[in-house]
Amino acid sequence: MNATGSVPLYYHAEHYLSRQLILTRDDRPFGSEIRIHFDDSASAPFTPEAHQMSGIYSEVLMQTRLIAFSLKDHNTTNGSKYLSRRFVCVRQSDLANSALTEELIQSGDALREYGQTLVIALNELPLSAVSFVEKKKILRNVYLLKDHGVEIAFDDYNIDNQSIEILTTLDLFDYIKISISSLDLSLKLSGNPELFNRLHERMTMLTHNTKVAFIADRVEHAASHILARALPFDYFQGNHYSPADNL
Repeated sequence: MNATGSVPLYYHAEHYLSRQLILTRDDRPFGSEIRIHFDDSASAPFTPEAHQMSGIYSEVLMQTRLIAFSLKDHNTTNGSKYLSRRFVCVRQSDLANSALTEELIQSGDALREYGQTLVIALNELPLSAVSFVEKKKILRNVYLLKDHGVEIAFDDYNIDNQSIEILTTLDLFDYIKISISSLDLSLKLSGNPELFNRLHERMTMLTHNTKVAFIADRVEHAASHILARALPFDYFQGNHYSPADNL
């Protein structure tokens, strides 16, 4: 199933955008995610400056609004909104920028007029990896986003990374994404079901304590699909369900 909504292909030399559906456990479209990819074919990796990232985020949010507008009147038969969540991947450190936070809030307000919700997926190192001053700015802006109805997702959760415990105990997150391809590889390399059991227990506990929803990410083939279905995931994403579309 490909994402619905026609937008022009939009490439730059240094980066491009991709969009992918997120489905419910009963295979209904729940949301779509726009992710930024940087060109890694050059001899030196492209590292954007702050002003460049600002322009890229503006482009992403413009695309998000266009897609949301194109689907604003598309309802499922039971009356619930089709593709009600719009996920945008943001580097955690960039949330120290108050101007970006304000732009995200404005985009969230615009999406709400279409009956949809903006979700920010933090896809970088945990808070313990940044300075205390930056940490305070990031947390303040995250709570500001939540106060304005923007939901927050944690991208690429790693059960063995103890440094993210502070994040999962502050009720910051509405969603936690787990890479099934990475988990599948870890299980094959270890050959030990303990990791599976530990993850299942951890997910169940977090769901009970914080009401967070889990997204199985990067489900690439049928075997990964079976593994994801055996765990208490609420939503599913990956090429097995919907190949990513380049924007």
